[in-house]
Amino acid sequence: MEKIFISNKKAQLDFLSYNKNWVSLDKFQKNIDLSFHNKSFYVNDLKKLDKDMADILCDDTWMGHCAKYQLGSGGKRFRAILALLSSKIFGLDKKVSLEIAMCCELIHNASLIHDDLQDRDLLRRGLPTIWNRFGDHTAVNLGDFFISASFEVLSNIKTNADLKCQAIRELSKTIKQTVKGQSVEILSRSDFNLKMHDYESTAKAKTGGLICLPVKLALILSGIKLKKDYFAPLYETGVAYQIQDDLSDFLGLKDRGLPGRDLKEGKMNILIMHFIENASNGEKFILQKFLKKRYDSISEEEISFWLERIEKKGALDLAFLHLNKVSQKAIDISYKTDERLSQIVSFVISSIITRITKNKKKYK
Repeated sequence: MEKIFISNKKAQLDFLSYNKNWVSLDKFQKNIDLSFHNKSFYVNDLKKLDKDMADILCDDTWMGHCAKYQLGSGGKRFRAILALLSSKIFGLDKKVSLEIAMCCELIHNASLIHDDLQDRDLLRRGLPTIWNRFGDHTAVNLGDFFISASFEVLSNIKTNADLKCQAIRELSKTIKQTVKGQSVEILSRSDFNLKMHDYESTAKAKTGGLICLPVKLALILSGIKLKKDYFAPLYETGVAYQIQDDLSDFLGLKDRGLPGRDLKEGKMNILIMHFIENASNGEKFILQKFLKKRYDSISEEEISFWLERIEKKGALDLAFLHLNKVSQKAIDISYKTDERLSQIVSFVISSIITRITKNKKKYK
């Protein structure tokens, strides 16, 4: 383990093969039943989605130019597929389902643009982030530009007016919920009084809300009344997504350059939370002092030092175990709620876990 954090990705991923909790998580993912899902079914839909998003955003203005750059940076279109899958499961019209997919992708991209600005991330999907490429003001404006477009798309859907109003209200509520979650995450940076419950609640609000949105919109526009507790397993997937995101940052699997960017930003991610649970008062004091340092005063040597210390405390192992438990909990709850929902949750959890397993295969 000595130099795992300053070596290449293949070395980092080879290390996972010897981690029992990672192996257990990998086996769990492979046993998820996805027989109902055929990725190739959505290929043409996603091509149309990309064209439609470009048509609505990419004009000859400065915002249009920047929007083209953002959309051209790629992305898995995970939320679009989730919208299309949910619409298919609940019997929604294809044209309406594509518009839901576009609305959710636009909101997702808006959140990425604003997140990158607030976190001062230099790279996204291996390319310079919007604020890094075009400046802070453009990032603020472009994020708002994408949010406005998402409302435009939803308001133009040709469907029952009352259902459309409900869908627009749900979009607004989700944005507010996400912003609140993001605010809590920023305010809790380097806060060692933060409890695991707080971490999970923030993940459910910030990440879970945007995962729930495609499913909620599909249900609303299908005329199905929403039950508050129906979405509990999907909010759990928000916690799973955040844990995976934290792990990917720790291992350097994200397209953000080097590993440990969360440490540089002072974020209270899942690995730091588990480190705190098992650290001495002296270790906590030193780490907290490090996390409060100015972003631009932190060296890569310091980050590598703390990555190794955190791993040696067993935090990496515990994070994999935590992800496994949350993932199983989400699927178990969904099975007890609704068979249709269980298919959606199974797809989401499998997609989350394979964000790491795909990287493992890529670098073999």
